[in-house]
Amino acid sequence: MTAYQQFKEEKLKIDDFIERRYKIAEVKEDLNGASVVMEHPGGERTAIQILTADARKYLVNAIIKQINAS
Repeated sequence: MTAYQQFKEEKLKIDDFIERRYKIAEVKEDLNGASVVMEHPGGERTAIQILTADARKYLVNAIIKQINAS
């Protein structure tokens, strides 16, 4: 899989959770990528792994939008 294809898949994961009203609750980064905990208003929590640098940049933009919307 190319880096672009992996980025697209990770971006779609992030967008899918945001469309389903999940909020980014927690991000832990390490050398392998980022572990992102998403929380639904109903209390359900799920974690996704973001590995590509481009997807992590996209995640930061999603966090900024989330903060500005609050």
